[in-house]
Amino acid sequence: MSELPDYQQAQLLLEKNQIFVSPAEAHGVISGLLACGLNIEAKDYLALLSDVFNDGQAFSNDLKTFFATIYKQVVESFSGEEFQFDLFLPSDDETLIDQANGLVSWVAGFMLGFGLKQKDYGKLSADVKEVISDFSEITRLDTMFDETEEDAQALHEVIEYVRVSALLCFAELGKEQTTDTKKTLH
Repeated sequence: MSELPDYQQAQLLLEKNQIFVSPAEAHGVISGLLACGLNIEAKDYLALLSDVFNDGQAFSNDLKTFFATIYKQVVESFSGEEFQFDLFLPSDDETLIDQANGLVSWVAGFMLGFGLKQKDYGKLSADVKEVISDFSEITRLDTMFDETEEDAQALHEVIEYVRVSALLCFAELGKEQTTDTKKTLH
């Protein structure tokens, strides 16, 4: 499984390159693109990310490597049998507010990535439509959490719901893409 860099290092890399989105949002966009059926072998995801994050300007090599690592990790975790897909969020060492803001950024990114490629919402299943509706609500989440065990538990339940929902979207819309391309990969 591809290893993502430390969240703080990823944030510094993005800022150093004048990309003013969080690592969570970048991971969310890539996850959304793949969950709605972007061809796994597609090379155009960097151009899409460049349009979204960098006004169409080419990325530096270190950013290309960073995005390629995220892309590869999401493909592997979506495609794996173990359902090991995880959101790229600030660590549990960060405040609940930072974690909640990361979650909201991830979900907003997912919605953006999903919307870039998924044009026909009428064809989506009731389950996926519900996920998109729920994700829309999550982007408006009040992130003012208290540092209590109760709030920590509530936040982790929302994170788990988002994780499973992203897998559901991929299972429904992205799976067809991977089964077609796996034959040519091996």
